Amino acid sequence: MSRADRSLRHVTADDNAASMDDTAATEDQDDPMNLCLPMPDLNGIDFNQSTLRYASVSQVTNYFRSDALKRVFERLSEYSTTGSAAMMQKNTLVKADDEYQFVIHCSQQVLHIEVEKGKVYKFLADHYATRFPELVTLIPDSVTYAKVVMCLGNSLDVTDAVVTQAYELVPSQIVATIIAAASTSHGRELSPHELSAVVEAAEELRGLEDAKQVLLEYIQMRMVLVCPNLCAFLGTAITSQLFAIVGDVESIAGMDPADLIKVGAQKATTTGFRVESAGFLINVDLVAHQPPELRMKALRLVAAKTVNLARIDAHRRASDNEEGLRCRRDVMSLMLRWTDPLVRPAKFQSNRTYERRTRRAKRAGADGDDAGGVRDRRGVNRVLRRL
Repeated sequence: MSRADRSLRHVTADDNAASMDDTAATEDQDDPMNLCLPMPDLNGIDFNQSTLRYASVSQVTNYFRSDALKRVFERLSEYSTTGSAAMMQKNTLVKADDEYQFVIHCSQQVLHIEVEKGKVYKFLADHYATRFPELVTLIPDSVTYAKVVMCLGNSLDVTDAVVTQAYELVPSQIVATIIAAASTSHGRELSPHELSAVVEAAEELRGLEDAKQVLLEYIQMRMVLVCPNLCAFLGTAITSQLFAIVGDVESIAGMDPADLIKVGAQKATTTGFRVESAGFLINVDLVAHQPPELRMKALRLVAAKTVNLARIDAHRRASDNEEGLRCRRDVMSLMLRWTDPLVRPAKFQSNRTYERRTRRAKRAGADGDDAGGVRDRRGVNRVLRRL
C-alpha cells in the first residue's frame, strides 16, 4: 500500500468519525468534480485572539476531515497507480493536460494545508499553555511542538523514557531547557476533556503534515515533466518547494529575483533570539557549498538564473533539459573562478602587448625617467624657447 493510500485511509476514517456539524460545514463541496478551493487568505488569521473559547479543534478548522481533501487523495491515488506507465510515454506536461492542472491544484492544497496547520497550532498552543506555558517559546516548529506535547502529556515529571523520546525530536540543549522549565512551571493539570482536546489537536497537526508531505512528493515526481530545465538546475526537491508556494511556472517566471530569494523564508524564535532564515534557494548545492562570504553573491546569481530558466519552461522554448544543464555548468565554472583565481579559461587571457607596455612603464618609473616627467620637461623647454 502506497503512502498516498495510507493517507487516504486516514482521511476517510476521520471523515466517517466526524460529526454532523462537519458535514453541514462542507455541504457546498458536494460536487465530486469540484476540486478547486478558493485560495486561503494568508493574512486573514488573527493569531493574537485566543482560541480557548473553542472546546474542540473541529470548531476551528474542519479541512482535515473535509470531502475536498478526501477527493484530492482519491484522485492522487489514481494518478499514482497509472503514473508510472504515463510518465514513460510522456516527455512533458502542458497546460492542456488534466494532470498538469491537478499538479497546480496540489500546490494550492499545500498552501491551504499550511494555513490550516497555523490554525491548529494556535489552538494547541493556547490549550496546552494551561499545563506548560513555557513550551511554546522553546520549540518554534509547530510539528515538533505537537510531537513533544504528545510525548509529555499531562505529566511534567520527565522520566528517562520521555527524555529518550525528546532527544529524537529536539537537540540536546533544548531538552535540557525543557526539563528545567518543566520543573519550575506554574501550569495546572488538564482535565480529561481538556487533555482529549489537546491530543486531538496534536494528532490533527501531525496528520496535516503527513498529507502535505504526500502532496509534495507527488509534485516532486511530476516536476521533471512540468519544468525540466528548472529541475536540472535546482534539483527536483527545491523546484517542487518553489512550485508549491508560488503556484506555477508562469508565476516564478514573472517574479523579481530579489523576491524569489525570500520565498520560503521563515522567522523563528530560538533560545530568545529572533532569527530570520533564508528561503528555499539557500539549500541549493550551488549556494550551500560556497564560503559564507560568497553565499549571498551566489544566491543572487542562482535566483537570476532561476527566473530565466522558468521563462524558458513557461513558454516551452526548449524541448528537454539541456538549457538547464548548460546553465548549471556555466554557473559552476563562474563560481570556481570566485574561489580559485588561477582557474581562467583561454578566452579570458589578457593581451601580452599591453602587459609589456605596463612592465616597460614600471621600469622607467623605477629608473627615475618616467613618461610623465619627460612630458613635463618638454613643456618647460617649449615655453623657454618662446621667451
